[in-house]
Amino acid sequence: MDKLTKNNTVHLVYGREYQDTDDKYDQFFYSYNTIFRNVPLKYLNLLLRNKDKIKNYCDKNYNESATNFVGSTKVEIITGDEYYQTYEDVFGDIAYRDNSLFNDYGQLWNGRQFFKYDFDPSLTESYSYKNLNKKAS
Repeated sequence: MDKLTKNNTVHLVYGREYQDTDDKYDQFFYSYNTIFRNVPLKYLNLLLRNKDKIKNYCDKNYNESATNFVGSTKVEIITGDEYYQTYEDVFGDIAYRDNSLFNDYGQLWNGRQFFKYDFDPSLTESYSYKNLNKKAS
């Protein structure tokens, strides 16, 4: 099997939409939970076939404590390039060597609801907090 990289993986995430009325530009946002991380591409069709079942399960079993949930949910398959996108990837030279993750899909948290499996924890480890914003040698 080829070594997994962010370029040959996908990630299954569950998102719930919330509203922040104090934000005058974009009041609505999704909060995500990763279900399967670093999934090899050979499982893509299996994920696609089961997205609706997984969404229905998550909708029925989510432990909601927020009062600003607006009722919209989704299950998405995120490519590795987007899932592990950093501030340097997005902003280039003005964020040089900033490998903080740009989007929060629950990449660094195995304890969020519905997390099931990381197919390559060593790939995820390269983005852990102890490695974030380290200066390259």
